[in-house]
Amino acid sequence: MLDNTFTLFQTYTVLEPTRLDLSIAAQCPLWTRAQLKRVIDAGAVQVNQKTCTKPAQKLSPGDRVTYPMPSLDPEAPPKPEDGIKLDILYQDDDLFVIDKPSGLVVHPGAGNPHHTLVNALLSLDPAIARIGDPMRPGIVHRLDAPTSGLLLVARSPRAYDALTDMFARHDIHRQYWAICLAPKLQDHGTFDTPYGRHPTQRVKYSSRFDAPKRAITHFTTVDRNAQGFALVTCLLETGRTHQVRVHLSEHGAPILGDDLYAPAPIARHKAIPRLALHAQHLTFNHPISNTPCSFSSPFPEDFSMALQKLGLHLPPNLSP
Repeated sequence: MLDNTFTLFQTYTVLEPTRLDLSIAAQCPLWTRAQLKRVIDAGAVQVNQKTCTKPAQKLSPGDRVTYPMPSLDPEAPPKPEDGIKLDILYQDDDLFVIDKPSGLVVHPGAGNPHHTLVNALLSLDPAIARIGDPMRPGIVHRLDAPTSGLLLVARSPRAYDALTDMFARHDIHRQYWAICLAPKLQDHGTFDTPYGRHPTQRVKYSSRFDAPKRAITHFTTVDRNAQGFALVTCLLETGRTHQVRVHLSEHGAPILGDDLYAPAPIARHKAIPRLALHAQHLTFNHPISNTPCSFSSPFPEDFSMALQKLGLHLPPNLSP
């Protein structure tokens, strides 16, 4: 039986051999791969009128697939939810700095209507409901669900407007760390590329096609091992969706655990059970007082364990 959380379904006929999640993603680009996995796991998809809970299920030409359409009622903004723990590094009347764990979705969206960081924030501070976009109140930038690390949230209208302008001017500096397969990546450099949605794989972004926007990432390869794995740090000059993941993967350095941009052996590498990407450092001037602010997040345990397994190290002069 299809999961009754969803109300609108589509059915189509498979035209060529593929796997279930990739097939649905091609039909409905609004679903991300991570969202599709949750939808399929929940029993909301049928193949030939039988519920299928395996995202990697092989499909053959002629198979009939029924899947739910993503929906989010614009008249039903997110509600407070208790029991979602947040690691708040700093707070004042105007902002929060939060250390987000991997796996926590930032705000409600298609396939993720509940149990997000925004739902937790509304429980902690109901007044945030009036800050910015009512469907993602307080949110001035995002991290992908599997990415861990630092996130800024506005608590006042004046901070929301100021932080939004600061991100647009690239006045907020963010440093990420990634574990990659990068046998040919230079010791340091800059990716300065066009950036936009992939023209045929709409769940992805790409830097390989003409696009009106640009993405700029400065990178340093901190350590390597004999097998070609590397610890890479990235400073973002722009903040496009999936920017670090796309820039590294399209320049020969896919991130471990990246099930969207990395080849299967890297996406399912045993060193770490999730995307090996951590937003470690955040530097900015306070949007109201203009006081310099700097925050750091230590590597999560699974990230540190992956480094140990791969024999990668930080030089003594660097700190996570």
